Amino acid sequence: MKTTKRNLISLIFGILIISIIGFLIFKFIILIINKVDMLNVNLIVAILAGTFTIIGFYLTRFFEKKKLIEEQIRERKLPIYEEFIDFIFKVFENIQDKTKDKISDEDMQKFFWKFNKKSILWLSDKTIKSYITWRNGTKNMANNKESGDSGRQILIDFEKLLLDFRKDIGHKNSNIDTGDILSMFITDWKEYNNKQK
Repeated sequence: MKTTKRNLISLIFGILIISIIGFLIFKFIILIINKVDMLNVNLIVAILAGTFTIIGFYLTRFFEKKKLIEEQIRERKLPIYEEFIDFIFKVFENIQDKTKDKISDEDMQKFFWKFNKKSILWLSDKTIKSYITWRNGTKNMANNKESGDSGRQILIDFEKLLLDFRKDIGHKNSNIDTGDILSMFITDWKEYNNKQK
């Protein structure tokens, strides 16, 4: 809440400074146009240089602060995403290896309660939406005991969630197609996907 308030105050302050500087530049240009023959060229150059230096300083500070905040948030997100991926891999491993102890519903609920708490604070808006979509799909499938197309959709939603995680930490995902990440988990993803269409 404090960060949002500070950002709003910084934004208002930045707009105010830019507006004042813009107004001064406008007045300065009007003054130059009206009294070109009376002004010293060195004075004009000094004022313009000073103005651009001040503008450059504040813009640089604004973008540096914004970048620093983004990096700090990214550092907080990374362990949360790694924890989620580790748990999901554990679930997949548990499904494949029948000799391992089954992950209990209680363990799953504990994990998701903890993850939900962290996600409220650290996930981006888009990632929270993807997470909710995926979670709702898994709950509906578990309650209805459906499979087939709804199972395919849950997997696609899961991949979208993973892509949003990647985007949150700075990856562009520009060369990744639908199914690329899923094929890392599901060896016959393309065949399964084609059957379900």
